Amino acid sequence: MLSQSVRVRKCARRLPAWLLVTLSVWASSPAQSPKGQDETVKLKAHLITMDVTVKDKRGKYLTDLKAADFTITENGVPQKLEFFDPPVAGASVTGQAQPTDTTKPAATTGSGPAHIISLVLDGATTEQTNLKPVREGMRRYIRERVAAADMVAVFAVTTDLRLLQSFTEDKAKMLAAIDKTGDLTASNVSSERNQIAKDIQAAQEAMEGLPGASALPATPAAASLGSGAAQRLVLANVLQQYLKLRAQLSAQQARPVLASLAAICEALRAVPGKKTLVLFSEGFVTPQILDWQVQSLIDIANRADVAIYIIDSAGLRTGAPLSTGPVPSSPLSGIAGTGTTRDRMDATAGGESPFDHARHEGLDRQYDILYRIAGDTGGDFIKGSNDIGKSLDRIDQEIRARYTLAYYSTDTNFDGSFRKVKIEVRQPEAHTESRAGYYANAGDAIVSLSADEKKLLGNLAAIEAGAAAPVFLDLSPFRFRDGHYIVPLALEVSPDLVKFERKGDKQTAQFEVLGVLRQEPQTVLSRLGSRFNVALTDEQYKTIAKNNIFYRQDMELEPGAYTIELIVRDKLSGRMTARKEQLVLPAADATFATSGVVLSRFAERARTTTAVDVFNQGGVQIRPLPSRAFRAGDNLIIFFEAYNAANNEATGKPLVRVTVMLMKDGKLARKPLDYVLSDVTGEPVPHLTFAKYIGLAGLAAGDYTAVIETMDMVTHKLVKRQVPFTITE
Repeated sequence: MLSQSVRVRKCARRLPAWLLVTLSVWASSPAQSPKGQDETVKLKAHLITMDVTVKDKRGKYLTDLKAADFTITENGVPQKLEFFDPPVAGASVTGQAQPTDTTKPAATTGSGPAHIISLVLDGATTEQTNLKPVREGMRRYIRERVAAADMVAVFAVTTDLRLLQSFTEDKAKMLAAIDKTGDLTASNVSSERNQIAKDIQAAQEAMEGLPGASALPATPAAASLGSGAAQRLVLANVLQQYLKLRAQLSAQQARPVLASLAAICEALRAVPGKKTLVLFSEGFVTPQILDWQVQSLIDIANRADVAIYIIDSAGLRTGAPLSTGPVPSSPLSGIAGTGTTRDRMDATAGGESPFDHARHEGLDRQYDILYRIAGDTGGDFIKGSNDIGKSLDRIDQEIRARYTLAYYSTDTNFDGSFRKVKIEVRQPEAHTESRAGYYANAGDAIVSLSADEKKLLGNLAAIEAGAAAPVFLDLSPFRFRDGHYIVPLALEVSPDLVKFERKGDKQTAQFEVLGVLRQEPQTVLSRLGSRFNVALTDEQYKTIAKNNIFYRQDMELEPGAYTIELIVRDKLSGRMTARKEQLVLPAADATFATSGVVLSRFAERARTTTAVDVFNQGGVQIRPLPSRAFRAGDNLIIFFEAYNAANNEATGKPLVRVTVMLMKDGKLARKPLDYVLSDVTGEPVPHLTFAKYIGLAGLAAGDYTAVIETMDMVTHKLVKRQVPFTITE
């Protein structure tokens, strides 16, 4: 489900014959969308719930405030408080929340529990020696702090989520569940991670003073010419393996913890009340590939109104931190690195992206993600304490001082952007503490992904690195109404990726295109792709064998930065390939400009359609060619649009000259061709269309570049674009 400002446009179900032959798909679920109809979902009103605590100038919690004492603004716009639920301290539950001036019921009623508390022990990171003080602190908290009206559940995380005790008011059951945590660390890899950190540091230190990367021999044979060079080659290869293992261990630790917390929060979404999750963890580093999962956890927790508190289960640490380099001045400064020990740490050699590498460098980097999760969900991260009980006391004091406020946002366009929420009180020298805001994702618009699909997307980088076949992707934005863009997503993969089986007189195959459209920072806007079951005649199969499998889906997007992640998977063989692409759409202005340039070798007479299709021009249907691979006898079709050309005073029409040059090895491969454009098309926005073809007969095989210069002859403004392509034998 998408917001009103970001839509995936679904084109007509009826496809040209040649598109069917090449498996061109214009809609993610063709049978579900009527011909020419956009799949646009209307938004509903969304209740925004925020927890807040208030302290006086001495740091004492204020728990006797009324609804009238609070004001809320969202992105600076005042909001009307609809629900108000004051703190409920300990067992002194009054059962009567205070209504606002609108006399609507509070979010929590007296019939429910005072607090809903999830205690989660992270066995994926907590070492065996640290379990005892954690268990003792949990027992003390249950005996001394948990009130009669509280509901508490006990969970543990190893390689998956374990429910040790479902929500209960029975303290005896809670305490019994704590005793079940003795074997949690059987799959713990923290010790291994610590050893890897030491090994990396030792290898880096050993490489100091040895020849730099520029002098590094390419082969063992070349290394034998010098002992210093040979030693560095060996150390560099060892270091690469250590880095690869570190990345694998980081993902191995992080995935089950993130997934487990998200599962607990989602399960609590429909449960009313003041909800708190307390995680006991020694921390972990999340590789870049899991960034979307971290943001997903935060979004799920905020939608469910669950505040996540985290306690460092290692207590007060002594000895060296988990660091393999000098302390960086910022989380990303480790990308540049220092000295010669960094010059071979790249994504290909080490198994880590530069961002992953930076996340491990410096002091206490395993805490970074804990601070983010706690802070962004309205909780807190407590470290450096050997008294787990006191840490729990501090958390308990805060959660029992929480107010719950709710309002309907005056901005009904839930477009996935971050909105700042500021809560203030009309009390002198008092200050509030709450999360900074929320991402405006439509509550009913959660992108549905199965556990298998989430796992696939979580492994996208690994799939891309070990792809069974290349993915060719073209994203050429064209201007659309209201400042938006139409971005046709055109994808090609080799038919070798897909396993075909003969059934009767048809060649059959089953595969899927799975993807997501994200907007920074990692907000999922839409699901892309679909599953396909195809049955081809022998003639169609022969055509497929000579061409790539083609998929197209159009997106209507606002200006902004986007990330597209795509996976193509064959069901029968399990072979996969993947692609991640960044897309930046600038705000459309009045300057002379052109769209992206599309190359193709496919065109036929267009069939009538009511859907908006930028490639249906002048009665001709063009199919983009993301691979940009041509044969010597093909016609090279060049297609783009020009915007904001000035009118000639004499004719009242624009005059635009387009010069096309085909270059090979920096030299002209063919005489430049000039074209003149003057006819303006008014829909969907005024533009001039360039759709021409150039015969490639007589050109030798090799790599070429189409250089396209588009000049407004009235203002003499020039736009120059270069598009590479290949001619095969």
